[in-house]
Amino acid sequence: MCATVKNIQDLFGAHPAAFSGIRQSALAARELIEAISRDIEHHTATVCMECTSVCCISRHSRYDKSDVIFLTALGLDVPVYDPESEETSPCRFIGSRGCILKRSLRPYRCTWFFCAPLLDHIMKTTDPSAYRRFMRTLETITEKRTGMIDEFEKLLRKLPGTGLVNM
Repeated sequence: MCATVKNIQDLFGAHPAAFSGIRQSALAARELIEAISRDIEHHTATVCMECTSVCCISRHSRYDKSDVIFLTALGLDVPVYDPESEETSPCRFIGSRGCILKRSLRPYRCTWFFCAPLLDHIMKTTDPSAYRRFMRTLETITEKRTGMIDEFEKLLRKLPGTGLVNM
């Protein structure tokens, strides 16, 4: 993944105007993620602290290609993954009160995993209209990120000599 991170960062640096739409999508997604984070953390503060099957493990702390594109579009560094860490060891970002990273900086797979007890708690403690708004916001975030990745892939096909077409 290191070569991929460097390649993606180089692309954004070499073609800032071409990637401006991706940057805008990433900024919009980050804004929505941060807006909904307080609601999610309200629920995880109750459910996750009582969990006996913690899902915050090393395997989930890896940033994939879409995470690299997202963070690079935001002008942020991508945390380097330690390949020596055990897959099932505790996540390197877990602190005494949960994740130490802002929700928008976490790997997508990690931040949007809602286990059955968490979903159950959200549904039982949230009024129906607030729950529908919550779900619509999650859908919008996913749509923005998906659109960002699709736009990135289209740009790769258009930009000559990127060498990233088959990433």
